[in-house]
Amino acid sequence: MSFFQESLFPPSTRIGIVLNENHELVRLTKILPWRELVTLAMTIRSEKVVKESGPQPRFRQLIGALALMAVRNLTYREAEDLIAHYAPARYLCDLTDSDWAIDHVTIFEFGQMFGSEGMEEINKLILKTAKKYNLIDQTRMMSDTTAQEAKIPYPNEVGLMSRFMELMSKNMKKVGGKFQGIKKTVKESTKKVKYLLRNSHLFAKTTEQKQKVAKKMYHTVKSVQKEVQALLRTGHKLSSNAGKEITRLSNVMETLLPQILHFIDTGLVARGKIIHLQMSELYSIVRQKAGKKVEFGLKWGINRIGGGFVQGFLLNGGQHLSDKKFCLAGVDQHIGVFGVAPQVYGFDRGGYSRANIKKLKKRGVKQVGIAPKGGDDWAVSKTMKEKIKRERAQVEGSIGSIKSNRYGFNKPNARSVEAMQWCGHRAITGFNMMKLAREVGKL
Repeated sequence: MSFFQESLFPPSTRIGIVLNENHELVRLTKILPWRELVTLAMTIRSEKVVKESGPQPRFRQLIGALALMAVRNLTYREAEDLIAHYAPARYLCDLTDSDWAIDHVTIFEFGQMFGSEGMEEINKLILKTAKKYNLIDQTRMMSDTTAQEAKIPYPNEVGLMSRFMELMSKNMKKVGGKFQGIKKTVKESTKKVKYLLRNSHLFAKTTEQKQKVAKKMYHTVKSVQKEVQALLRTGHKLSSNAGKEITRLSNVMETLLPQILHFIDTGLVARGKIIHLQMSELYSIVRQKAGKKVEFGLKWGINRIGGGFVQGFLLNGGQHLSDKKFCLAGVDQHIGVFGVAPQVYGFDRGGYSRANIKKLKKRGVKQVGIAPKGGDDWAVSKTMKEKIKRERAQVEGSIGSIKSNRYGFNKPNARSVEAMQWCGHRAITGFNMMKLAREVGKL
């Protein structure tokens, strides 16, 4: 017969443990270039803060928090909890001898200050650190493009129009003045659009029926849009957040409505179609994959440097550009980190053109292994072609790793394009940090 004997004294909440030297976070703490990272953070803050006031942020501890989020794909609240109660996380944040706790708001504000460009700079420091340990062969690089999918519903016409009316109605409740006269119209139109949306989903089975419902919804939304635009043209500036959102939504819909009408009438998607009201910069990326012909989000260039480390980049703030531009930009990004172009470079046939081959050789690439189109020959020898093909196949593996749940590159929990870019660079930085910790452990 077993029994439970209660302790005479309550257990202590202060626990002393010895960390395992081989724990991934302990190894990472010993490897990261903290001095350079703190200098980077101070530089970014000095550029963004207009007037220095109050105490300086604890740069070392907060950079540790960002590193923890990167290697574990954590939310801000999860990072706060782990740093407070998990010894290796406290070690990474240099808090083992401190009672100071980092709250999620502080981490969020620090991450906001860094921005996506700051996260990209952190990754460059990680790549340089890997080079210092001779873990990178900078003479070899393979590139590809990939889509960072946004966490948004499938963008169809009736859904976009319904969402517009829902957001417009929500913000109309918070403003007065010149909008007072159309509040009732917006409210009634929103109810009508919701009814039509339900009708489209449940009862419109054929293409003709769906077109008819969509056309009715279009005319309802168009009438509201006209009234809102007429009021906005009066010249009165809207200072409240709700007023600014009404202006932004109406301006987005001014571009989107003709695109919606074009699809309703022709069944064809208009060029540059807006797919999300809050993140209007997102676009559709045709990939022609099995089971997923189109992805919605941002197009990234991915460089896999010799040794398996990864660099990611966007062009022109995330605009949808051709693979030919990403092909050249991949080498430029490599030169920006290491100072020289790779000797061997590979890219898929999307980046092929004779002009691109000449430009890459001019940049210093000796073996340009871009898969040719049509009847053109490879610009490298047969032996080198086979080597480049084998190495290029590994780029897909690296892309799959950063898109896994471990790092969270794909479908991040972000509500703006800037936040998506930040999460993308964070995922790539986390992947490189963990690879650095593992590879240095093998030395």
